[in-house]
Amino acid sequence: MIRNPGPPTLVDVAREAGVSLKTASRVLGDEPYVSEKTAARVRAAMASLGYQPNELARGLKARRSAAIGMVVPNVSDPFTANAVKAVQEAARANGHIVILACSGLDCDIERSEIQSLVGRQIDGLVISPADNRRDNVTGIVPPHLPVVTYDKPINGAGYDLVTIPNRRSAKEAVQHLLSHGYKRVVAIGARPALYTGGERFAGYNEAMKKAGLESLACPVDSESQITPEWLAQVVLKRNRADAIICLNFLSTMQTMRAMCQLGKRLGDDIPFLAFDDFYLADLMIPTLSVVRQPAERFGAESARLLFERIRGAAAQERRSIVLPTELILRKSCGC
Repeated sequence: MIRNPGPPTLVDVAREAGVSLKTASRVLGDEPYVSEKTAARVRAAMASLGYQPNELARGLKARRSAAIGMVVPNVSDPFTANAVKAVQEAARANGHIVILACSGLDCDIERSEIQSLVGRQIDGLVISPADNRRDNVTGIVPPHLPVVTYDKPINGAGYDLVTIPNRRSAKEAVQHLLSHGYKRVVAIGARPALYTGGERFAGYNEAMKKAGLESLACPVDSESQITPEWLAQVVLKRNRADAIICLNFLSTMQTMRAMCQLGKRLGDDIPFLAFDDFYLADLMIPTLSVVRQPAERFGAESARLLFERIRGAAAQERRSIVLPTELILRKSCGC
C-alpha cells in the first residue's frame, strides 16, 4: 500500500483496517456503536503503522486540551521548583499535563505567556503573579477558564488563592532573634511594594516596634543590589547589625555570597535567619535557621482547587487557603 510520506494519519489507519474514517475516529474516541472485532482491527492498524493521535487537534475539537498552564516568576529557586513538582503530580493524577512558563518577574512577559497558554486551549491556569498590583489575567483568560493564584493574590481579582501568613511568620522569626538579646536586627528583602515582601517587612517592623527598638529594614528593588559593598556600607557600617534576617530565598543567597566575599560567615560572625528552607541548609556550617514554607503543599492545594473548578465541583465564591509555616531553629541564629 502506498501512503503519503510523514507520520501516519487516521486516514492511513482507516485504509489499513479497511474501515471508514468515521469508524476509525469512533474507535480512537472510545465511542460506542463499533463492534469489538472492528475496533480490534483498527487498533491493530494503529499499532502496525505507529500511529500517534494529535492530542492538540483532538483537544481543539472537544474544546478540552487535557493540559493546564502554570506561570511562575522564577524556576530556579527551591520554593517554586517544589510547587511545580506538586502541580505536575496532581495534573498527572487527573489525566492532564502542565505547560510551564516563567515570567522572570516581568509583567509584560507574564502577559504574553498567559496569552500564549490561552491560545493553546488550556483547561485551567495556576499562577504566581509577577506583580500583585497588576492584573494580567482578567480580560485575557475566557470567563469560564478556572484560575488559581498562589503565593500572592492579584489585587481586585476574585480568583482562588493559596498563601501563608507572611506577616505573622516574619514577626515570629524576628521575635526569636530578639529573644537572644540582639538589638540591631537588620531585615534584608526585595520588592517591598509587592504582597509577600510588604507583608514580611510589616511583620519585621511590628516585632521591632513591640520590642521598643529601631526599625533597621533594608529593602532593595532587586536582589542584584545586595553586593559586598552594599552590605559593608549599609548593613554593617551604617546600621551596625548584630543579627540579620533575609526575607526571601534569593536575598539569602546574595547575602551569603556577599558576606563570604567580605571574609565573614553568617551564623559565626553575625547571627542569621532566613525565609525559605532549602536543600543542604541543615548541612551548612553552622546549620541555617529558617522559616520553612510548605512549598509542595502550595502546589498540591493550588492544583486541587483548580481541578475542582475544572470538574465544576467547586462553589462559586472565591476560596482562600492559608498554609502554616514552620520556624526551624538550627545554629545560625545563635541557638
